[in-house]
Amino acid sequence: MSKYKSSPTVALWNPLWIVVWSFIFSPVFGSALQKKNYQIMNEWQEVQHTSFWSTAGLILFFGYLFAEPFLPQTNLSEFYFLSIWIVFYVLWTLTQGIRHIRIVKDRYGTAYHHKLWAKPIMFGVMGLTMWVVLSLTYIIALVLAGILQIPPQ
Repeated sequence: MSKYKSSPTVALWNPLWIVVWSFIFSPVFGSALQKKNYQIMNEWQEVQHTSFWSTAGLILFFGYLFAEPFLPQTNLSEFYFLSIWIVFYVLWTLTQGIRHIRIVKDRYGTAYHHKLWAKPIMFGVMGLTMWVVLSLTYIIALVLAGILQIPPQ
């Protein structure tokens, strides 16, 4: 019997850091990484759950993007998206984020290779950049089409 522990055979993204990075990059980002982890772990039922959250997030965020210019203007209108983002993040964290942490911890503890974060963070930044570009393009198109009026200052 060897006095050395066997090396881990699976490489996963740290589930706790998935939850942390998802606050910045959205639960859609976190669900994509969780889905990759579950595929590596052969947890196909969990892959379906994470796919639900990815789809729900995309529908929610793009639905808001296209509806936002037509929402009523109030003192709180600047906080609509922030409120939706935080509620969605909390719901995802409480249902899927913590569940993923527990499943990985129960199965592997800390005995797994921790994948590097450079590539996912790069894709997260690219996703946010595309979101901003799409938002600005949409608003500019609405203004140029005369559908949306910019109030004078």
